[in-house]
Amino acid sequence: MFLLPSLLVGLAVAPILGGRLSRLLDVQLRCEWAVLLALAAQIVLFSELGEAVPHQLHAPLHLVSYALLILFAAANIRIRALAPLLAGLTANALAIAANGGEMPVSRSALAAAGLGSVGGSNISAQADRLRFLGDVFAVPHELPLANVFSVGDILIAFGMIGFVVAVATESGAEPPFSSRRMLAPLRLPAYRRLAAGKLVSQTGDWLTIATIVGWVYVRSGSTGAVAAVLALRMIPPILGGGIAAVVVDGLPKTRLLVWIELGRGVAVAAALAAVLTDQLPLVFAALALSGVLATITAAAVPALVPSLLPSEQLSAANAGLGLAGNVAMAIGALCAGLILTSVGAAPALAIDVVTFGVAALCFCRLPAVPTLGQGDARAGALAGLRHLLVRRRLVILLAAFATATLATGLVNATLPRFLDGVGGLDARSYGYGFAAIAAGLASGQAFVGLTRFGGCAVRWIGAGLVAMASLLIMLSLSTQTATVILILFGIGFADGTTDVLFETVVQQEADPQYLGSIFGFAAAFVTTTMLIAVALAPLANEILPAQRVVLGSGIFLVLAGVIALYGPGGASTHARRAPVGSRA
Repeated sequence: MFLLPSLLVGLAVAPILGGRLSRLLDVQLRCEWAVLLALAAQIVLFSELGEAVPHQLHAPLHLVSYALLILFAAANIRIRALAPLLAGLTANALAIAANGGEMPVSRSALAAAGLGSVGGSNISAQADRLRFLGDVFAVPHELPLANVFSVGDILIAFGMIGFVVAVATESGAEPPFSSRRMLAPLRLPAYRRLAAGKLVSQTGDWLTIATIVGWVYVRSGSTGAVAAVLALRMIPPILGGGIAAVVVDGLPKTRLLVWIELGRGVAVAAALAAVLTDQLPLVFAALALSGVLATITAAAVPALVPSLLPSEQLSAANAGLGLAGNVAMAIGALCAGLILTSVGAAPALAIDVVTFGVAALCFCRLPAVPTLGQGDARAGALAGLRHLLVRRRLVILLAAFATATLATGLVNATLPRFLDGVGGLDARSYGYGFAAIAAGLASGQAFVGLTRFGGCAVRWIGAGLVAMASLLIMLSLSTQTATVILILFGIGFADGTTDVLFETVVQQEADPQYLGSIFGFAAAFVTTTMLIAVALAPLANEILPAQRVVLGSGIFLVLAGVIALYGPGGASTHARRAPVGSRA
């Protein structure tokens, strides 16, 4: 189990996030004796002392030790952070009980961990019941503490780290984890309309992309043409970010969102006409225009959020919008596949036009919020840029994200080649890898919505980037399918938390009247670094093996984490000004 290592990780992470370890001494736990008895039993069973215990008693005593640990976790379930610990212990106990006291283990996991023998342990490669709950993952043998582990072990580690961090950072005002926190923004009708509009709009966006990619490939049979389509979705956001920085703060945001969605509907209608007349250049032009407009929406939505909700609900609101984006990606891509294969590209794009109309209807019912109201838009954009540059904390965070984007961009471009060298996978498995990352992103965003971060959001961003770096380094050394997919999920999870918290920190620390400019500049800057990474990827992969590219990206990402974790430490926190106008 990962009980002791995860306890040490929790003790190391809690102070970084502003916690006080002395609070652990004040926790009133029940049934502490059960833990002591369980650990004593396992020490006896899996050491030389176990030779004195009759063999027929090994399995029952091992299960009793798990029962004692489950009793402890259940008795303290009022501490919500221990819920994953209870789930993990139960999962491990089920797998062991189903196999007569032995834990199933994957031979590929044993090989990856460099464990040629399993003598003196309770794991067995012959155990075949509930194997998915067994030790199917591995810490690579190149790393310290190389070993095999299970889903239950992951939950145990997550629960123990969460327990230590939650108690150490507890303020007493409210619980650190709460489902009510995630649901609170949904009580506001304006936020529900904003989230619904984003869900429908981004569903249309992914429907557009997936449909046009499929149509272009069927028409040309060229992966180069597909690459051109994808490039057209990456380059316009740089221009769109610049336009957003100029126009979002100087125009009524609600009205702007409505007109942008209608404009995207017109762009997709043009793409539909181009598909019907087989005009590939016009399809590309329409797609580029839609990409520019999408970036303006992406800057306007988070700029609008602080005008709708109180500050303490911003992280949950941003998490909800992030989840809406991930759900939209899944729905849009799935619908594109179904419609494209059954009735063709034209009907898919026709439906797509309707989605942008529906999004416009959702946005038109949002309350109006005041704008700058004076000076021209360009002056407002320059003022927003100056406002950003004098806030060292925000500048450092943006630099950290740009650095992280370089690293993750290299990994994304290298991932198909990397997966080609993993046992059981190949370059065609990129979809599985992307799905694992997407699932991790959604889980990370949900985690932020459930969690109270208080004043430690910036430190969590730094810790999250360091965690991503560690996972990338572990990924570069992993050759086992299950472990690779798990690590990609973990990378997505960390990425999801940092993305949402970055938006929240900007919303809380920047003047609301300049949020459009700041989010616009940030989008343009980060997208530029992504393009640089994609441009560097072919050269890096020509010179180095894929594993070394991923390893180098992980080491480089450590820099981003250190920048975010320690760079803002000496910066004063700028007080957030009151929102312009009243909240809806």
